[in-house]
Amino acid sequence: MIFQLIKKELLLVWRRPRELVILLFMPFVLITILGAALGSMMDGESPDLNIKLAIIQKDDTDGGEAKIIKELESLPITDEVKTGAVEGIRSFNPIRILVDEVFASKEFKNSIQVVYVDNELSKQEELKYSGILEIPNGFTEQFYRYTFLNGEKAPQLKLKLNESTTLAGSVLKDFFTTFQEDISFWSVVPSLGIDPAELQTKLLTKVGKVETVSKNKPINAVTYYAIGMSVMFMFYVAGNIASLAFEEKENQIFGRILLANIPVWLFFSGVFVSTSVVAFIQMNILFGLSALVHGVIWPNLIHFLIVTALICAMVGGFAVFLSAIIYRTNSRGALQVFSSFLIPIIAFIGGSFVPISQIGGFFETISSYSPGGASISAYYKIMQGYSLGDISSQLIAVGVITVVLLFIAFLIQPRRGESV
Repeated sequence: MIFQLIKKELLLVWRRPRELVILLFMPFVLITILGAALGSMMDGESPDLNIKLAIIQKDDTDGGEAKIIKELESLPITDEVKTGAVEGIRSFNPIRILVDEVFASKEFKNSIQVVYVDNELSKQEELKYSGILEIPNGFTEQFYRYTFLNGEKAPQLKLKLNESTTLAGSVLKDFFTTFQEDISFWSVVPSLGIDPAELQTKLLTKVGKVETVSKNKPINAVTYYAIGMSVMFMFYVAGNIASLAFEEKENQIFGRILLANIPVWLFFSGVFVSTSVVAFIQMNILFGLSALVHGVIWPNLIHFLIVTALICAMVGGFAVFLSAIIYRTNSRGALQVFSSFLIPIIAFIGGSFVPISQIGGFFETISSYSPGGASISAYYKIMQGYSLGDISSQLIAVGVITVVLLFIAFLIQPRRGESV
């Protein structure tokens, strides 16, 4: 008999092609849109800002360096101090570092286009650039005089930003502010008798090589939203099948089932199994499309199927819980609250839209053990190559939620004589 009830529920779902298309089409569209729109941000890539920087070089770098070296050599100091200062000057030229190392680096070229101009730009020409950097005349000489000869004033680069490109201007401002601070730090090093090149080598040696904390596979934006959106739309399956179950009550189908002496719990078991099956099929279709179109591949298919089966059972628990409530209250109000209010909250707390768990503390705990959060976290870890033992806490949370939902549904389900 249970198989007939399950077949009945599945046929009712099959006869609603519009709802089936929504449950499959909508999450896939959202995966594609969100993955493409927020991919560079979440994957740590630099957005295409189209920054164009004009540089007006007025300073004679070599001449300023030679002039300071000549002054140092004429000072009444020991040859050892004099040699150290001269080596410090030749090894640390701020403009040479900026032009030959920073501007010429691959990372900088990929983000900012640098154009060198010889003359002052007109107002109209300035609008072509996100910013204009002027290296004033005497910058190098003034820098060394301030660093080695106790000069009173530190030199400043002149940066003029295009107010019409707010984001690009902000990036340039932050970059040159940081560069100026770094130059100020390293300018103190030679005055202390320390070779900057030697200090940098020792720092790198002490720090050692940089490695990621976790050697597991990182999650990109498309994978993130493939999991997040799929899990969110699983809960809509519970609402849809609970709605179909209520229609059976309105159409007296439930009453006729009871007249056939079929236990109430057996009817709700059919709701539970059919919901789990539909959700399982939905997830496999969504992730199958994501694999074909977006390359979202699971490293261990068996682990994926096990986790999906457990999560789908939880969704079945939600369907039974909702069905019991609307049968008891004889109203669709609970369905409307669940679909319009509770599912978005479950999705948000679980991290379907943004990784709430990364906030840490209380939010991480709530997210990790909420219905959506436990499901999403389990999927993420499986995608990263973790074993089932590593996600046992998430799977236990899913199991506990399922049992609690079924237990409450059993307590509030209508009894024979109350339902017809």
